[in-house]
Amino acid sequence: MYCRGAAAVILTYDVTNWQSLAELENRFLSLTDTANTDCIFAIVGNKADLTDALAQEADTESERRDEPQPVVTCPTPPATPLQHKQVSKEDAIALYGRVLRYKGLEEKACLPAETMCFETSAKTGYNVDVLFETLFDLVLPSILNKRSEGESATVDLEAPIEVKRTKAGCCA
Repeated sequence: MYCRGAAAVILTYDVTNWQSLAELENRFLSLTDTANTDCIFAIVGNKADLTDALAQEADTESERRDEPQPVVTCPTPPATPLQHKQVSKEDAIALYGRVLRYKGLEEKACLPAETMCFETSAKTGYNVDVLFETLFDLVLPSILNKRSEGESATVDLEAPIEVKRTKAGCCA
């Protein structure tokens, strides 16, 4: 029931921890079995701020507009020392291929791995907007198509439900 009816699944690991990628595949991939057959999968490496100096800076438009930009005369060292990245983008791309094979999907018929593997930082917001905008752009046409075909992915809470009663008066 974890991913029942999901149009998109985000599989997330820690870029500084190889074990997190292995556990993602071993423990959590089977949870996607109840997702829609046309489900989109994104492989996301989080904590990029720990391994990439660009990801250490806040990545929101509002922060860039509101704060005055200081004049930089010399490069500023990163806020925290960078850690060694244990999971490369190639490892994530390989996992994406294994996810597609697990789901019985043809790699040629699916979205390219390079566009569905992301490195983000939940702390600074680095690439988070890009991830969700990409998924939104990919999922929305599918949802609209299903709606036009009469398939409903939602439950109408106002629609009356017929309740069958047994001889004892209880619900069946």
